Amino acid sequence: MMVPMRLLLFCALAAHAQRLPQDPASIDAGRQLYLGSCSGCHGATGEGSQGPSLLSGRVARMTPQALIQTIKNGLPGTTMPNFNLADEKLRHLAAFLRTLTAPAVNAPIPGDPERGRTLFFGAAKCSGCHMAGGQGGYPGPDLTNIGAERTLPQLRESVLKPSERIAVGFRSAIVTLRDGRTIHGVAKNHSNYDAQILDNRGQLHLLSRDGIAKLELRDGSLMPPLADPSQANDLVSFLARQATRGAEGGKP
Repeated sequence: MMVPMRLLLFCALAAHAQRLPQDPASIDAGRQLYLGSCSGCHGATGEGSQGPSLLSGRVARMTPQALIQTIKNGLPGTTMPNFNLADEKLRHLAAFLRTLTAPAVNAPIPGDPERGRTLFFGAAKCSGCHMAGGQGGYPGPDLTNIGAERTLPQLRESVLKPSERIAVGFRSAIVTLRDGRTIHGVAKNHSNYDAQILDNRGQLHLLSRDGIAKLELRDGSLMPPLADPSQANDLVSFLARQATRGAEGGKP
């Protein structure tokens, strides 16, 4: 049976209207809109603040059109207002919101991953504390699969504000032993009876409280913020591609 050309054209246009932009420039434009208009209530990475978290998966389950309409019209009966934005900006914002729950490896990212690799193993000194693909050092987390484990906003936050959220087992620690030695590293575990400290050379120290003169746990991260924020896109682009299975489906 022949399908009328007009119907085919209509279906093609409808399908296009349902898709959100996936190019890095559009995603970055959406991020800027989000930071300016939404982060005050929903948090810089969608974790929630005055408003609810956007990381529950509800946003990911909404159709593009439903997501756009929610942004445009607000939610009656709640504190979320309507946003009188141009259609293109609404699509950019909706596309960015999808990246809040998508693994970074599946998200379009502005930046040059090769420049990011050079930064990671060079000037930014990330590899002094982190492994990536079997290269690097200690005591930071191994980042070989970080692109599949973290979202794009989480990676960006980790390089610009590393003390904002510290992973369990990586709290900075300084231990002074009763014999006068000092150990700098991260506390993998600690209790009233013992402590396990991973030092900067990758050596795990199993210490009893009897041998510890002082254990200092710090709230801040050992990792400093990226010195030049303008390099964040390149570094994040490299990190997002660190995934043992590579990119899969589920792009925004």
